[in-house]
Amino acid sequence: MTELRQQIEDAWTSAENPQSAEPQNVATSEDNQTAPAEPVEVITAPNSYTKEAKDWFSTLPHENQKYLADREKQFEQGLSRARNQYSWVDKIYNDRKDALSGNYENAQAYINDLVLIADALEKDPASTIEALKQNYGLNGSQDNALQRQLSELTAKLNEQQRYLDSQRQERTAQEYQEFVNAKDDKGNSKHPYFEEVKGEMINLLKAGMAKNLEDAYNQAIWRVEEIRNKIIASQTGARLEQKATEAQKAKAASFDPTSKKEATPKVLSLREELERNYDKLME
Repeated sequence: MTELRQQIEDAWTSAENPQSAEPQNVATSEDNQTAPAEPVEVITAPNSYTKEAKDWFSTLPHENQKYLADREKQFEQGLSRARNQYSWVDKIYNDRKDALSGNYENAQAYINDLVLIADALEKDPASTIEALKQNYGLNGSQDNALQRQLSELTAKLNEQQRYLDSQRQERTAQEYQEFVNAKDDKGNSKHPYFEEVKGEMINLLKAGMAKNLEDAYNQAIWRVEEIRNKIIASQTGARLEQKATEAQKAKAASFDPTSKKEATPKVLSLREELERNYDKLME
C-alpha cells in the first residue's frame, strides 16, 4: 500500500468518528461587510479514487486537496516513466505471443525462461544445447541452426544486460559528481573532508550502515579520529574568534563589562565537548 493510500484510509477512519463541533461565533455586521475573498481554484479528486474517496476528498480544505492531487500526479508520472523505460520487455513478448502457443502467461515468465537458458549456456553449453534439442525434438541435422539461434538469443540478452548496467552506472556517477561538487551558500565545499574519509564511507555503505552518500559522510567524519579532531579544533577556533570580535565591538562602544557581568562558562569534559559538537553538526 502506498503512502498516499494510507493517508486516505487514515482520513476515512477519522471521518467515521467525528468529534462534536465547537459552537461558532455569531457573525457581526462588521464581518458581513468584509470584502469577498478571492476565488479559490477548484481541484477535482484524482480519477483513480473510488466514489467514496472522491466524496471524502471534496470535504477537505483546499491546501489538503492540492497536496493529495499533486502527490497522485507525481505517482502517475513515476508509473508512466517506468512503463516507458521497460516497454521493450512487452514488445519482445507481444511480437512472439502467437508463436509461444500459450506456454507463457506474461512477458515476465517468458523473459525468466530466456535468462535461465542464457545462464545455462554460460555454465554448460553442450549439455544445455542437448537438453533443448530433446525438448524441441530436433535431430542432428538441425544442430547448427539451433546453436546459431541460441547464440543470437544469448547475444541479445547480454546486450540488454549491458545497457541496464550502463544506465545504473551513469546514474551512480552523476550522483557521485553532484555530491563531490556540492557547494554551500558561500561557495564553499559542503564536504571538505571527502577525500580523507572516502574509504570509511565505502565501508559504511557496503555494510548497509548508511542510507546514502550524505549519511555515510556525516558518520565517517566522526569515525575518523584525525578528521574529528580537525572539526572540533575548527569549531573551537570559530567560537574563540567570535568571542574576540564581540569583545572588540564592546570595547569600541565603551561597554562596561562590570555592568552586565556574565557567568563564567562551565568547563566541559572532552566527552561533553565531542557530544555537543556532534549534535551541532547533525542539526
